[in-house]
Order: sequence, then C-alpha cells, then structure tokens
Amino acid sequence: MREVVDGRYEITGALGAGGMGEVLLGYDVVLDRAVAIKRIAVGQFASRGDLAGEFVARFRREARVTARIRHQGVPQVFDAVLDKDADSVYLVMEHIEGVTLRDYLAGAGELPIECGVAVAAQIATVLSHAHVLPVVHRDLKPANVLVAVDGTVKVIDFGIAALLDGSTSRITRTGSVLGTAAYMSPELVNGQDVGPRADLYALGCIMHEMFSGRAVFEARSEFDTHNRHLSEAPTPLRVLRREVPGQIEELVLELLAKDPADRPATAHAVYDRLLPFLPGPGTPEIPASAGYPDPTRIFRRPNPPADTAPTAPRPAPSKPAAATSGLVDIAARYRELCELGRFAQAAQALVTVVDEAEQRYGPHSPQLGELHRDIATAFAHSGEHRRALVEWERVEAIELRAGSTTGSRIWRARVAAIECRATLGDVTASTAVDDLYRLFREIRSVEDEFSDDAVHIRLAIAELLPAVGDRSRAQRFLDQLRSDLEVLRPAQDPVRRRVEQLIADLQR
Repeated sequence: MREVVDGRYEITGALGAGGMGEVLLGYDVVLDRAVAIKRIAVGQFASRGDLAGEFVARFRREARVTARIRHQGVPQVFDAVLDKDADSVYLVMEHIEGVTLRDYLAGAGELPIECGVAVAAQIATVLSHAHVLPVVHRDLKPANVLVAVDGTVKVIDFGIAALLDGSTSRITRTGSVLGTAAYMSPELVNGQDVGPRADLYALGCIMHEMFSGRAVFEARSEFDTHNRHLSEAPTPLRVLRREVPGQIEELVLELLAKDPADRPATAHAVYDRLLPFLPGPGTPEIPASAGYPDPTRIFRRPNPPADTAPTAPRPAPSKPAAATSGLVDIAARYRELCELGRFAQAAQALVTVVDEAEQRYGPHSPQLGELHRDIATAFAHSGEHRRALVEWERVEAIELRAGSTTGSRIWRARVAAIECRATLGDVTASTAVDDLYRLFREIRSVEDEFSDDAVHIRLAIAELLPAVGDRSRAQRFLDQLRSDLEVLRPAQDPVRRRVEQLIADLQR
C-alpha cells in the first residue's frame, strides 16, 4: 500500500535530500500529474527543544516565502500540508525533469564558456526576483540548482531562506549553521546578519567552479574551508583556464570579495555584466554534451513555441519507494490506475519498465509493441497526444522491424497516429480522412469491410468526417455504418453506441 499524503498526493519514489528534509516524487491523484514533495520530520527539530507551534509557523512561512517568488526559475508551490498526527509536514511543488548543476558539472566535462555564462545569468535573474521581496537563499550551491530538460535553470530549496523583516534570528535559531561550507560567504561563516550579497558570493563560488572545474577553496575539513573563505584570496580564473574572458574573471573576483560592500550591488547588476557574453537569438546552437540540457537555448531561442517534433526522452526511473516486483505487478498497477482515471500516471508507470521489457523480450517482440501501445493509449486518454503519437510511431516501427507490413497491430497503430496528428493540427481533418480511406482500402484488400479492423477504421473515419464540413457525406457514411453494425454487433456494443452518438450530434 503506497503512502498517500492528505488523501491526494501519492508517494511514488525518492528524489533526494533537501536543506530541511527529504524530497519525494509524488502524484496528485486529483489533477493526474507528477509533483515533488518535500517532507520534513517534526521530530528532528523537537529534539532540539523547538516547540511544535513555532515549528509549524516556520514551516508555513517557508511555504509562503517560496510561493511569493513568482518566476519560472523557481518551482511553483502547489500546497502545504501538516499530517494529522503532526509527525511530518509536506511542501507540494512542481516537479522539474532535469539534472542538478552538481551532476551536470560532473558529467558534462569542461563546460563551454557560453554554457557557464547562461547558467550564471539565469541564476542571477532568479536571485533578482527573490531579493526584491526581499528573500535571501542562504544555501545557494550546485545541488540546489537544476538544469531542466529545456535548458531552463531552476533554483530550488528557498525553504531555509528568511524574510529580511527583523525576524531572522527567530526563524533560524533551530538550525546550527545555515549553508554549505564550499559556498558560504565570510559574513555567513562569522554568524553575522546576511543580506542579498551573501547569495552573490555563493554565485561567485558557483561561477568559479563552472569555469575552472574546481571549487574556490578546497580543504581537508569544513573548518579549514571556512577559514580560507575568511582570509584567503581566490585564484583568478584565467590562471586556471586561459580562455575565460577577462571581464568574467573580474566579475567573479568582485563577487568573491570578503567585504559585502565590495561586491556588485545587485543580482541585476551581475546579469547586466554577463549579458554581452550570452548568445543572441538565432545564433547556432552548441553541440549537446553527453546528452545534457543546453542552458544557452533560452537565449538562442527566447520564449520559443512548443516543439512539434519532440524527441520525447525517456525519463530515468526514480528510486522506488518500495522494491519493484517486476513487469507483472507494473501491468497490474497500470490497469488499476487506468480504472481510477489516472492515465498520465499509468503511462509513466509503464515508461519506467520499457528498458527492462526490451532486454527481456527483445526489440522486435510483440510484448514490447504491446507495452508501447498501452503507454500510447494512456497518454491519449490523459490528453498528451504528442507523447501518444511518439508511442504509436514506436509501435509501428517495432512491427516493421519484426517484418509485419499488415495486420491488426500495425493498422491500428497507423489509425491512432493519424488521429493524433489530426488532433494536434499537424494535418487537416480532410487530409486525415483521406489517409484513413487509403488505409481502409488496404485493409479491405486483405479482409472484408465487416472485420473488426475494418469496423475500427470506419469508426475513426466517422469521428473525423463531421469536421470536414460535408454534412451530407458524413450522414450517408454514418447511416451505412449503423446499418452494418445492427447486423454485426449487439445493441449495447460500444461501437454501435458511439455511432448513434455521432449521428445525434450531426443532426443537432
């Protein structure tokens, strides 16, 4: 039995650890969408003498702080929940598909200058929106920065931030030291009151790491790292990597100034200094690095339209909340979710086992084709027709690789793909009807027009004909289909009922 929070958010996996608790992958069973859920155990704070009432107040403040930062670079907050036993609190947020900047830097090799500038500029933009409120992050580091699949940079875990309204000491007194040693400003190390320029210092640490491949200060202990931040000058970037522009080196050295007054005044000012090094709209995109997202893309293609031909990358399965018990159990889970109307979640459940199924059954197997068919069906029911189209095309490709050019599986995949393209507007209704008629003639050359496959495609044509605008043709086609079905199928047959509904709609 899976854990469900507040009767609505089902825990489906683990994403990692945040500044004040664990981050879980969840599903909103009401809106049928994935969410990220930050869970904080009340007991870890109660053991330090924190009163429950004060903790809950601080948690609510955390939720409100994050929700107030209205920017695409901060995951949206959907809900804040206190469980009925007051053992844990939950912050329900937008789920972002992507990688942390920490993993990005570890896997992408030497980062191109433009990529580092694009990441820094996007972080600066987020900080500018937060600092206006004013909210200070206090723990900005690569693990708290996500690069989403479209290249958008997201800053996460503003949860330990405090509003600069005079209540800072009260808000943070339950934590010993806020921040991470490698990215902590001198004033934060000293336990002094911090302002927005503490975040700018952390941004300088991140930029130094992006451009040089190493932390600003590396030491054997956290204590030594703190001391180096307090007293040691950083190595200039161009000593470590010659091709770094001089102006970038100068900016990073200013960001890493020991005295906050010597740093740039605002995140806005940092962005302005990065702007000349950002790629302009329409400039050629850089080659993808190890399959990682391109953070320069939003500058090369600002506010782009939706991609009509996505590669639909297969998301890596999250760490399971409980041990996976195999393909059979996943199939049962899929059926259960479909019966509940949670089609998007049902599709994702199967997506996580595609690789396993391909290894077990083979890339040309009917079992793999059936798996993709079920994924496509669920995506179509959830309204994600673009993703459904990709899956139907995979079904057809599997059938072709297996040597099939005709038959129910390949015909029905082609029908579904045509319907998806018509729904998406990739083809007109008239073109879709013509494509279906051609396919119908192909089926009729092998089977008669009363076979299940023929009836299936005739229904698809019937559903599209009214959109063509030829009402008389649509009426004649539907009348003939109804007449045939009265002989072929019982009165309660779903195809017969659907045809009756289409005729009634046409007459209205």
